[in-house]
Amino acid sequence: MKNKRNKTILTIVLAVAAGFGLLGFGSIKQFFGGSSGALVSTRSLAMGCTLDMYTRFHIHPRLRIVINGAEQIIPASIGVSPSCMHPLHTHDTIGTIHIESPEQRDFTLGDFFAVWNKPFDKSQVLDYKADATHEIVMAVGGQPSDAYENLIFKDNQQIVIEYKSKK
Repeated sequence: MKNKRNKTILTIVLAVAAGFGLLGFGSIKQFFGGSSGALVSTRSLAMGCTLDMYTRFHIHPRLRIVINGAEQIIPASIGVSPSCMHPLHTHDTIGTIHIESPEQRDFTLGDFFAVWNKPFDKSQVLDYKADATHEIVMAVGGQPSDAYENLIFKDNQQIVIEYKSKK
């Protein structure tokens, strides 16, 4: 009898915690696969946790980072831990960003760097800062882009961020 009571209490606590976003799901509606609409910002959704079974938006842009001519490895498991899988994450080191979200949003390159917990904008990428002798340039699909952290991800997009000496 006591065991059944404990299970009931645990179920209620988990439901309330999910409803208040304490588990990283943003809202109970989102937790159960519904749309959270404007209640949760895109960045908050990116920073929250999700489950494969709730994926409704799934794209794969590809990111390359080049520092002074040397390609950097984009680590595997960015945004993945035993207790959480963020909607923006990596599985391997080839630079593919998996966007597997419970709702379609305009996720940005800045959202991915926030999940990664690394700095990125037009003045810094990782630990490298633009200065009098170095610049940060970005290309999307082979074309120069000044969107930087505001770049909205598209499926199969090829993104290259380069930190290099000024000419």
